[in-house]
Amino acid sequence: MLSDRDLQKLALTHELITPFDPNDFEGATINLRLGQTIRKYNSNESIILGKEVFEDDYLEIDLSENDFFLKPGESVLIQTYEFINVPETLSARVYERYSIKSLGLMISPAHYLNPGYRGNISLLAINHSAVPIRLTPGIKICQIGFFALSSIPLKPYEKQDGKYMDAKDVSISKLHLDRDIQEFLKQKGISRVSDDMAKALGDHLMGHIRESAKRLADTIRNEQDLFL
Repeated sequence: MLSDRDLQKLALTHELITPFDPNDFEGATINLRLGQTIRKYNSNESIILGKEVFEDDYLEIDLSENDFFLKPGESVLIQTYEFINVPETLSARVYERYSIKSLGLMISPAHYLNPGYRGNISLLAINHSAVPIRLTPGIKICQIGFFALSSIPLKPYEKQDGKYMDAKDVSISKLHLDRDIQEFLKQKGISRVSDDMAKALGDHLMGHIRESAKRLADTIRNEQDLFL
């Protein structure tokens, strides 16, 4: 894990974080602040994993113009004020702050950032307390740590699907863009997963897992036979 000394050097040479404030660097982490915009799921429609959700399903709220109290048990999508630029030689992880968590507000525990990711970080905030919590923009809401990789990755974020690369707005889920889900849609000749197709999607994904495991087992078996 990188120290604040190394993080400040990267902030100056690699634009690790924008804006850069040395006062936010502490030991081995950088404090991140709550941005002005949040998104709250505002549809009565059930969420089905694999089914596309739309921008219109969410209510966008500007905290600088509207008072917002997060109710007990309620969750919203939030975003860091800072723009993060992770070098391809590092990965990053977002941590909760005890001062926030002890008030009953949970912020996406163990949120991971791929090597090469760039963007403002979208996170999930959940109120686990018994009373409403007012969200205040500019508050130090969480912290981020960076880790050196043992070697250059074969697939940094830009060479993956990169669904959330260069995000500047609060990002809603893009789960439906996963490659295996898109393969299912193409195979079925449909544009999106419907309620009726959810089971078929699950069968497709589990079948894909079993086929991959069988191919791997066959490959290992064939390699072993060569040495017999």
